[in-house]
Amino acid sequence: MTQQTSLPFGRTDITVEELKQLVDTEEAATQAEKGGVNDAKNQIEDFITCIPDLLNWLEEHGRSYSWRETKDPWKVYLAEILLQRTQGDAVEKIYSDVVQRFPDPKALNQASEEEIREAVHSLGFVNHRQRTLEEVGRILIQDFDGEIPDLIEDLKKPWRVGDYSARATQLFARGKPMSLVDSNFARVIGRVLGYEMPQQPHKSDDVYALLDALTPTDPDVARSFNLAILDLGALVCTPNSPDCESCPISATCQYYQSIKSERQ
Repeated sequence: MTQQTSLPFGRTDITVEELKQLVDTEEAATQAEKGGVNDAKNQIEDFITCIPDLLNWLEEHGRSYSWRETKDPWKVYLAEILLQRTQGDAVEKIYSDVVQRFPDPKALNQASEEEIREAVHSLGFVNHRQRTLEEVGRILIQDFDGEIPDLIEDLKKPWRVGDYSARATQLFARGKPMSLVDSNFARVIGRVLGYEMPQQPHKSDDVYALLDALTPTDPDVARSFNLAILDLGALVCTPNSPDCESCPISATCQYYQSIKSERQ
């Protein structure tokens, strides 16, 4: 039974035994092996064993953002679009103002080009953001009567809105357990499992197959699992000089084990 939990992180208190009922370990091992993971079955099981520690870490260290405090599909969808190629702290500075300016798709559709540019100029890539937001407003009004569609492909209709933004909206606003693939996610999973990530993991069916298998089927746990990986990648498992000593899942991390071997 799904336990009801409060925002922002979902359910962070769970046992290994419960997790094993929510994760497709066999499929995850099959997909991990395809990505060059040695002893894939045991590696997946070791990773699952560490997930409770990861979720406890999230409860204590997870980042606090306004869009994590809502399940309103419009507010989540808008946040995910603003977050494209942008750090969360930068979006947090303008998010409340943007939501006030454009509280619904109708307001965005009625906004002038200059109003949109002014709202997002601090984030950079202004021309791209303006065009995307203009299309978001127009498409949601013309095609969906101002509602936020409930299909991935429909959420991706506006220019430069891809799988990540669409999936994140479904996961965080609608509680649909599904995986996310961005640079943080790819880096963490690649290092922990020793998985050979392709150059563009967000375009790889194999990567999605692996992460879909690893994502718990309980919506609240799927939320916490995804947020934990995202925040770990942003705060600890950084591209350069990762803080492995403070990582809650270093015990099962192939990258960390290789570093320790080199030091010996």
